Amino acid sequence: MDDPRSRILPLLRQGERLLWVGQPDPRVRFTGADAFLVPFSILWGGFAVVWEIMVITRSESPLFVIWGVPFVLVGLYFIFGRFIVKKRRKAATAYGLTDSRAIVCTGNRSVADTPVRAMPTKVDRSKDGRHVSVTFGHQGAMGMFGTYQNTGLDFFSLGLGQSVAFFDVPDADGLLRALDQVHAGRGATDPSG
Repeated sequence: MDDPRSRILPLLRQGERLLWVGQPDPRVRFTGADAFLVPFSILWGGFAVVWEIMVITRSESPLFVIWGVPFVLVGLYFIFGRFIVKKRRKAATAYGLTDSRAIVCTGNRSVADTPVRAMPTKVDRSKDGRHVSVTFGHQGAMGMFGTYQNTGLDFFSLGLGQSVAFFDVPDADGLLRALDQVHAGRGATDPSG
């Protein structure tokens, strides 16, 4: 995809300063939700495949074979497809942090932003400390739907509980420095350093 800076700069408002720009790490990275999703995916997919094998070998009715196909396809998506979707989405995503907003640009048409100065911020570092994920704002009662963010299963949330977030950022120190500047009320810096 394009340089993230070239995608974020046109989105800036007059007088707004870009403090940091980056992208998520496109390598497949598991999230906390995967502690549930991976075993569930394997159970779902395994059951669906066993069902299909039994129906194909023992049933004379094509209806049962057809009935099982969507379950096999969903199982395959849960097991493999969601990671492919997640990687492609990450490759098409750019993040920007200004002196007043967090901006997420995904693909050519999707832009989400939120004010950051008075907004609560949740910072999660990876176990090795090399990556950071930052979620902006309260999720409230719909927060359970935000569980699917960054899993490849985002469509399950139907847009509910989705907050603006920077996931799996490899430039953890740069992002956190810029975030500290925003919260301290400073904003004049060069986003490349």
